[in-house]
Amino acid sequence: MRMCVKTSLLSVMILCACGCDGKLEDAGFKTKKFVSSFSDPNPKELAKYVFDETADPDMRRKAVVSLSNHEWGLTETYLGGYDVILRIEMQKPAERRDTALMSATIGALGRGGNPKYIPILALALKLSKSPQVRWDAAIALDNVAGDKAIEQLCKSSDMSVEKSADVRAACCTALRHYVRQDVVDTMVRCLAPEEEFGVRYAAHKTLVKLCGRDFGTEYTDWAGTKLDKLPALEEKKETKKKSMWNPLNWFG
Repeated sequence: MRMCVKTSLLSVMILCACGCDGKLEDAGFKTKKFVSSFSDPNPKELAKYVFDETADPDMRRKAVVSLSNHEWGLTETYLGGYDVILRIEMQKPAERRDTALMSATIGALGRGGNPKYIPILALALKLSKSPQVRWDAAIALDNVAGDKAIEQLCKSSDMSVEKSADVRAACCTALRHYVRQDVVDTMVRCLAPEEEFGVRYAAHKTLVKLCGRDFGTEYTDWAGTKLDKLPALEEKKETKKKSMWNPLNWFG
């Protein structure tokens, strides 16, 4: 009897969640959809949505995100597929690009961590008309470090090139991986007083990371900084505290 009551309650919950308003012909499909939301994703079903250009764009985006949140969705086969989708979208006229799908594939490539895809991520950072897509590309390039990313990250840190302060700040953060003089010079320029606070903050953090010391937060504190002229950092020597329980330590 108790089992029957539980089953009846579950049926009512499912029908309510499905929005059944007397149209019983839709109840089966909606019930299946409701129940499937609690189960693990089916790779075959997700892949079908991801790589089908005729599928609903929102479903494609969700499928990309779901796939890339699993290790098996970040293998080379899938990463190559995300790369193809991103390239196809970028070849379309700006007004026809699905920016949400582009952001999803960029995020997937970033999570994949394969430097092979740095060029397409840098291209998205350079060419996309969407600030959101460019920001996602900068974040992905922070996760996938490689020398091929440096040039575009430096360019997109410049306010004369990149209009979005959020994107410039993300680029400054991504440049923390590269201990190079041209990167240091770029970060010093980003400390200019006319720059947004968030960008200056990110540039300062990157400079401290690259140089191993903190000269201050102002442009004048870092102007002219040369990596090869920085004095060697003194090694901190640990001093062992003398134990007061040892009589030999009682007299100096």
